[in-house]
Amino acid sequence: MPFYDLRCAKCDTEFNILATVAARMARQIACPQCGADDLAPIFKTAHFHVKKDEAPACPNSHICGAACHHAPGGN
Repeated sequence: MPFYDLRCAKCDTEFNILATVAARMARQIACPQCGADDLAPIFKTAHFHVKKDEAPACPNSHICGAACHHAPGGN
């Protein structure tokens, strides 16, 4: 489930919530301040989770030979 940064069109409250995409599309998320469902997305932060075994590869592996701290088991 993604996190959403939302702003209420009725009372201008900004909040962050973890919800399903289906709940967001069906307008099932309500403003915690006034209860309205007229919410607009705010793009100010990125929220994601990367599993340790899915960590990104070293962007400089052509230089370090994938032996740096980005590589699995690296320092």
